[in-house]
Amino acid sequence: MPQALVSVIIPTYNRGHLLLAAIRSVQAQTYPAIQLIVIDDGSTDKTQELLAGVPGVEYYYQANKGQAAARNAGLTYCRGEFIASLDSDDVWEPDFLATGMACMQKHQLDFAFLNWKTTNGNTPVVRFFNLPGKKQSYWTQPDGEWWVLAPAQTRQLFIETCPAPSSGLIIRRTSLQPGAWNEEMLIADDWCLVLDMVLARPCRSAFTMTPHWLKYVHGSNIYDGRDELAVIRELGFHDEKLLASRFHKQLSRPERLVFRHRMAEYYFNFAYHSWKRTAPKRTIASHLAQAFLLAPLVIVRTALDGLKGKFKKHLAPAGRNAQ
Repeated sequence: MPQALVSVIIPTYNRGHLLLAAIRSVQAQTYPAIQLIVIDDGSTDKTQELLAGVPGVEYYYQANKGQAAARNAGLTYCRGEFIASLDSDDVWEPDFLATGMACMQKHQLDFAFLNWKTTNGNTPVVRFFNLPGKKQSYWTQPDGEWWVLAPAQTRQLFIETCPAPSSGLIIRRTSLQPGAWNEEMLIADDWCLVLDMVLARPCRSAFTMTPHWLKYVHGSNIYDGRDELAVIRELGFHDEKLLASRFHKQLSRPERLVFRHRMAEYYFNFAYHSWKRTAPKRTIASHLAQAFLLAPLVIVRTALDGLKGKFKKHLAPAGRNAQ
């Protein structure tokens, strides 16, 4: 029986020096049924020349419009029943698609997402799921390395956080909502894509804590390794506000509070990082005031947790010396 076709979109912009590694990782997949599409989002380097001699790649060029627009352009060329989008600076392990597709088809999922490592040694999904209470909420339906999520769990998870960047997602095409990747987003187009799905109708999903791909942190990522204040401006003050407005009518009151509390934390963290850089007091005070206005109890708790962490760190050397 023929295996279902997976269409893989690689959006790229001036990453010719990294792109070939991403392409090779797709071509090295043990899963055989793949359509590989590269959308060149207005590159001015030698991307097109580099790909001229690479077989098995559908290459399309467009004027620079951003990563979400490039993914959407790729979607128009997709023939597959399943869609995956690999960033041009990431690489999949050879079993990425085979592992994900086996789970997708066994459990008839809308999407699956796979954990990853970064070149600075982090395994990001682990951090969220190791928080108190998360295992009780989401670790309820095991299947080998996978944890299968019912629709209510899937909805709750993606309202709380986005543990599934584009490079880690495999999506059933019929589950995608119109518009797919939101082109207004500066960073969170992948998060908006999933929220569009899970808030439109019940969706089943699964995740694995086992890393199956690698993200390079190199200084020009859209999110990883960037300046904290720049990320907060784009992800918090821009994307998060758009998400809250976009989904306001689809969210319950407790769900809206999750968005409100997260926005308060963005303001608090912006004030904190501004203080560390000796920013003007007026800037720090205005962002602190906005944080307290949105969620005073959350901010008090966040501040106290931060003080506890610093206190423990301060005492740790004395404790070791006393032994």
